[in-house]
Amino acid sequence: MEKTSSSLWKRLETLHATKSLANCLVLKQHLFTFHMNKC
Repeated sequence: MEKTSSSLWKRLETLHATKSLANCLVLKQHLFTFHMNKC
């Protein structure tokens, strides 16, 4: 599991190609809706 939002963003970029605006918007949505699990 990713620990920081920047590492999450890098992971999402590697999983999805950011060649289109739609893909970029989906990645941003994933980033901003990401919630850390409580330990």
